[in-house]
Amino acid sequence: MEDQNNTSFLSKWGFLALQFVIVLLAVAVGAFGYRFIDQQRGDLALLRRSQDILVENTIYAVPSEQEIEYGMIRGMLNTVDDPFTRFVPPAENEIQSDQLAGEFGGIGARLERDTQNRWRLYPLPGSPADEAGLQDADILLAVDDQVITPESSEVDLLALLRGPVGDTVTLEVEREGETLTFSIQRRQFDLPSVAANLLPEDGRIGLVQVIRIAETTAQEITSSIEDLQSQGAGALILDLRDNGGGLVNAGVAVARLFLADGEVMRQQFRDEKEEVFNVDEPGPYTGFPLVILVNGNTASAAEIVAGALVRHSRATLIGTPTYGKTTIQYIFDLQDGASVHVTSGRWWIPGVPFPLQPDMILAPDAAEPAYIQAALEQLAAQLP
Repeated sequence: MEDQNNTSFLSKWGFLALQFVIVLLAVAVGAFGYRFIDQQRGDLALLRRSQDILVENTIYAVPSEQEIEYGMIRGMLNTVDDPFTRFVPPAENEIQSDQLAGEFGGIGARLERDTQNRWRLYPLPGSPADEAGLQDADILLAVDDQVITPESSEVDLLALLRGPVGDTVTLEVEREGETLTFSIQRRQFDLPSVAANLLPEDGRIGLVQVIRIAETTAQEITSSIEDLQSQGAGALILDLRDNGGGLVNAGVAVARLFLADGEVMRQQFRDEKEEVFNVDEPGPYTGFPLVILVNGNTASAAEIVAGALVRHSRATLIGTPTYGKTTIQYIFDLQDGASVHVTSGRWWIPGVPFPLQPDMILAPDAAEPAYIQAALEQLAAQLP
């Protein structure tokens, strides 16, 4: 009888021990399974898990999937520690693309806020907006079913109004309390990167302000100089102040306008051979007396123009030291219209250090008259 009781006792504890082992195995298998499944989700498992934790536990409003994704992209790019490697959302990317192309498809209307912060439209004479029947001060309510509010940004509105030439955009506006709907076909509009005029102080000198370096800039400068020459200009001030650059090849094209021969600049991208840009044939303005205005916001492709002309002793540089941006960014478009800019190369001009140091250095807070007066003094001696 005693042996039977001991056997029963051992069987009972053996069963409990077996159950305990089963529980431990279940926990171990569960933990292993979770890790295995998590690993199968890819190398970004930590990122996805962090997203789940945020969404499930935050006491604040949960951002949209798009906002979270954009934030992740920005965070990833920030790890490179390069201010020019960055994420550009769709609306801003469209505006920048238009600026670099020098043209855009649009309806031809100016946007302006009123005292209640509402967006009002002012159609340009002869534009698609004008021809469709829009009137000055129409209040913009919606663009292609996208509701417009006082919180809507100008960048977002411009991106909505612009688009492929020939496509139709639908606008809903309010006029004297009545809601009206217009379907307008977009037309091509030029986006000038250059402004030019004769100096009032001396009609022999033309001033060409280059706002950005776009695909059309070299041709715009050519047209501007031809017009200034027809008015009697025999010397030129090339104003590159506050020009943050643009397209590298376009900067080379601008420099070639004023050079007879020689090298413009060099560039090299990751895992690629060094590339040299030379002057293929004398530019049309190689003998034009020239002064260049620069400041701390003169950067990138604008510095290529100034640096190449300085290297060939082609122009006098006036102003303050330039920015010194000698990196090149590749732009990669994403599926939703956003883009990622990645620093993928560098450019340089042999023998020319950057930032550029002007031949005539002005005070950082020098006013416009100081720049013009310095340029006049430089060019006066070169004119008959």
